[in-house]
Amino acid sequence: AAMSYETIRYAVQDGVATITLNRPEVLNAINRTMLAEIRAAVAALQEDAAVRVAVLDSASPRAFSAGIDVAMVKDMPPLGSREMGRLLHDTFGAIRFAKKPVIAAIDGLCLGAGLELAVSCDLMIATDRSRFGLPNINVGIPAIVEAAILPQAIGIMGAREMCYTGEFWDAAKAERRGLLNAVVPPERFREEVRAWAQRVASKSPLALETQKEIINQWMTAPLEAAIEHSINTVVINWLTRDQKEGMGAFLEKRPARFTGE
Repeated sequence: AAMSYETIRYAVQDGVATITLNRPEVLNAINRTMLAEIRAAVAALQEDAAVRVAVLDSASPRAFSAGIDVAMVKDMPPLGSREMGRLLHDTFGAIRFAKKPVIAAIDGLCLGAGLELAVSCDLMIATDRSRFGLPNINVGIPAIVEAAILPQAIGIMGAREMCYTGEFWDAAKAERRGLLNAVVPPERFREEVRAWAQRVASKSPLALETQKEIINQWMTAPLEAAIEHSINTVVINWLTRDQKEGMGAFLEKRPARFTGE
């Protein structure tokens, strides 16, 4: 039975799970309910064997997400802010460490916690009218939580610039600085996101899962430990039919048919 959600929509079609942020009236401002529902949807797509890849997009024509719901956090007690930070981290981490690749599809504003949500995904596709930033500093607070992975996306200089100035980057600058995988005009957006989803979905599901785990190690562990982890982990893939099929297909010069076995 499908869960009913109030702040997101969730659908699965042709191996692609789509989580759609659905508070367009507040530019998908992130509140507790949305955080809980994103985690629930990520749990659902992990359990669903039919899902090969996920897309995280938005029902708003103006924003992916403009960030945290300021009305919710403005009068929080100081310790409440720590609890909220941990809640955000739990949700962004659920995506970052999900078994399946997640593609962020961004059309419009992608700010603060919204940017942290996007950069927790595996790939970022955006329209040329999108804008990116960490306006936290403008309301008197620093950027925290998954902003910590921005230096790996845009370098320490880019991360400092975003954090200190609170100014927005257009899509061209975001792409130039290494934040985005593709930038397209709005009219080509859906088609582009679908094409990326299909490219990823065509791969061996277990190889993708292993690859994502290895990449997370590259991001979080010291270099030699991460390499050692990857060397040990590849053994899992040698136990699969997909590995024999992939290499067999290569040698026979035919397309591989991956089944996830």
